Amino acid sequence: MRRRTLCNALAAGVALTLLAACGGGGAPPSSAGDSAAPVNDGLTANVRLEDEVKPTGTPKSGGRLSVMIRLDAVELDPHRMSETSAFVINEQLYESLVQSYRGEIKPALAESWEQSDDGKTITFKLRDNAYFHSGRKVTAEDVKYSLERIKDPKTRAPRARSYESITSVEAKDERTVVVKLSQPYAAILTLLSTAASSIVDRSVAEASGGLNGQVDGGTGPFKLASRVTGQAIKLDKHDKYWEKGVPYLDGLDFTFNPDDNARAAAIRSGTIDFLWRPAPEFIDALKKDQALKWYGGSGSLSLHLRLNTSKAPYDNVKVRQAIYHALDRQEILNVANSGFGTALQAGYLPPDRFGGVTKPIYGKPDLEKAKQLLAEAGHPNGFEAKLTVISTSAFQVRQAEVEQQQLAKIGIKVTIESVEATIADSKTKSGDFEMYQSGFGLTYDPDERFSASFLKGGGLNYGNWSDPEYENLIVQARSELDAAKRAALYQQAETILAERGPVAMTFLNADFDVVKKDVMGYAGDPTPTYRFYRHLWLDR
Repeated sequence: MRRRTLCNALAAGVALTLLAACGGGGAPPSSAGDSAAPVNDGLTANVRLEDEVKPTGTPKSGGRLSVMIRLDAVELDPHRMSETSAFVINEQLYESLVQSYRGEIKPALAESWEQSDDGKTITFKLRDNAYFHSGRKVTAEDVKYSLERIKDPKTRAPRARSYESITSVEAKDERTVVVKLSQPYAAILTLLSTAASSIVDRSVAEASGGLNGQVDGGTGPFKLASRVTGQAIKLDKHDKYWEKGVPYLDGLDFTFNPDDNARAAAIRSGTIDFLWRPAPEFIDALKKDQALKWYGGSGSLSLHLRLNTSKAPYDNVKVRQAIYHALDRQEILNVANSGFGTALQAGYLPPDRFGGVTKPIYGKPDLEKAKQLLAEAGHPNGFEAKLTVISTSAFQVRQAEVEQQQLAKIGIKVTIESVEATIADSKTKSGDFEMYQSGFGLTYDPDERFSASFLKGGGLNYGNWSDPEYENLIVQARSELDAAKRAALYQQAETILAERGPVAMTFLNADFDVVKKDVMGYAGDPTPTYRFYRHLWLDR
């Protein structure tokens, strides 16, 4: 049996989708596997290298931290969620067997684990001092229930396809869980570290209402105190949290405001303590404010224009390719995100990430080629199209407007349909759209994103695109333990995605967080993960 330290090394080998340090300090492994070498993400001029992994002074307990985010989450069930804001909140409420931080797998609800020599059996030993917010101690039966709930089609877990290698979960005794796999799975520990793999309180999940956001079934450092949907979420300290001495804060108070100006004004006036990802046009001004500290520069959100391949004319690959050749991705980045980020000229992954295509597939727009492809597809004069975008997402509305102008040059007359987030969620999940302006957060390992978003049956594969060659590469990569060979498989898959897939990748954003001077302990991870909030404290 291979003990936990060896499993950590394996996890670090596959958790290479990290960029260089976000918020500064600490670098993940490089794509060459050298754990001492930082990855150059091309944004180092924007990265602040003084985060407080080792805070100056002694952390103080007490106080509440006010955090403002642009939009509330539609779904707070950790097994069903898809929005980034849901991850921010749920990583305070829920935990998984293990946790990922800057490329390293660390203990969480499991204090140790062993993996069989053939890589197909993992035995987890649960810690004896982990309690749900209900007061009940976490047991192996809870782990079994949670992982089986994710795999159950009735749950509608968006990432369920990533778990299909798990053949069984056995509760050997109260503290011992045995997970069996159909084949070695290079990213299994990374997958089990994600918020999507949260261990939930069965009694809460099966009660009337379930994990509906009005009550939580987690073990995290904070517990849900109250929620006014769309306005505020209040979290209180979990007094029986297993990690000694944390959280330092008495609670977290989340508020939501889609108005970019109002959010920037709130942090500058001191109304809030923590502004999560300000709009790009305010970043330079906020950096210069001496009353504030800023962290970030690395990107975690990969933006794209999704086409519904279940509907004509988007089921025609030549129509999709015409759109891909017509787009000016750098212009989209400049207008939509004030130039903060990286234009994506190939697939979902930036070229410096593990598995990313290193040479551009697209460069400057090729309008003549785009028009030729449209003509070959039977649309020599273009066609009319509808582009759905969330109305309260200003930068994505700007992106849609630029795309509208660019596609008009090849005869595609785009009408922008601005809708509320809940309506957009319903329309995309039901396939009731033509084009959709969207984005996906980067994940520690490529498999989680590729399986959920681009494989047949994936919960985030809106429009149900299917490509047997692509799927074979993704499934093959799961069991490939050689990092170089695995990266090559992803590069092949990314090329297919870029050339004939359902999305035109546009840009990777650049993320920033802004906090007041007395907010201490910030230690971000650009994957991203938000579990470090339990170590934040107020120097007041």
